[in-house]
Formats: sequence, C-alpha cells, structure tokens
Amino acid sequence: MATEGKKMVTLKSNDDKEFEVEEAAVNQSEMIKNMIEDGCATSVIPLPNIDSITLSKVIEYLNKHITRDEDEDEDVDEDKDKDKGKEAETGEEEDLKEFDEKFVNMGWEELFDVIMAANYLNIHELMELCCQSAADRLKNKSVRAVREMLKITNDLTEEEEKEIINDAPWAFEGPEIDDTVN
Repeated sequence: MATEGKKMVTLKSNDDKEFEVEEAAVNQSEMIKNMIEDGCATSVIPLPNIDSITLSKVIEYLNKHITRDEDEDEDVDEDKDKDKGKEAETGEEEDLKEFDEKFVNMGWEELFDVIMAANYLNIHELMELCCQSAADRLKNKSVRAVREMLKITNDLTEEEEKEIINDAPWAFEGPEIDDTVN
C-alpha cells in the first residue's frame, strides 16, 4: 500500500503488527531518522518498547504534523498575496491546535504510553504536548485526587500525613484545590 512518489518505512510494534508510514512523517522521530541516515533501517524497523495501539496513535500524530514540516521546506512564490498566505497558515495552525487538543483527550494509561513512546522515539513536540496535557490534568488537584488519578498508594502513616499537613497547611487548603478525579 505504498504511496506513489513517497518513500515509505515499515515500523513493527512489539506485538508484531507492521505499519507502513511515509519517511517524511517518521523523520520527526530523531531515533528513526538517525537509523535511516545510518543505514540501519533497511526493511522493517522493530520497536520493541511500543505496542500497536500506542504506535498507531503516534503515527496518527506524525501524519497530521507532517504537512507543517513539509510546508516549511517548500519555496514560497514571492508574487503570491502575503495576506492570503498568512490566513491559510493561521487556518492550518488552528487545525493543528484543534487536532492536538482532541489527540490528548485520552485516558491516563494511554497518555502515559504515548509519553513513553514519544520519549523512546525522541519525538520532542509529541512529548511536550502529552506532558503538558498530563500537567494540566494534575494542576490544582488535591493530594488524594493525584494519588487516585496516578494510582499511587499512600505509604504514609496517618501520623506522618497529619505532620505534613501541619507543617504546610497552605498546600492542602484553599478554593483552588480541586478534589475531583478525572
């Protein structure tokens, strides 16, 4: 299912599913880009740390963001109306922003899997997007809510917890503290 005129790369997830992706898209991954440049990626690139569900999400992101990177490399005709170009660019930026907002609208486990994959593949923009989403979700949450959201077991005794609350009561009170779990 290779696209005519576009060089394709095959990625293989840890559950043996293969994905054929444009090289221009996977070049957003510093790791894969270096493998291709070094001649290490001759046929199928195995990705032992990424399952097929997560890899499909990463590929979805890479494919959506490929157009922006290709547009930056194209020569711009100087005779074109600059205002129309700016309007189109703004529209594309808005589309990407809307895509990114919808893209990170996933469960915690899936978000962390994508963060781990972005880190492994060295995809800076995806890593920043997902980490910012995680940070935004945790912002102003109570300790209890954060523990519940991240499935962290409280290893403090009741006395230790009371001592911490007494030492820094400002961190556990106030109208900005959100105790909801989402």
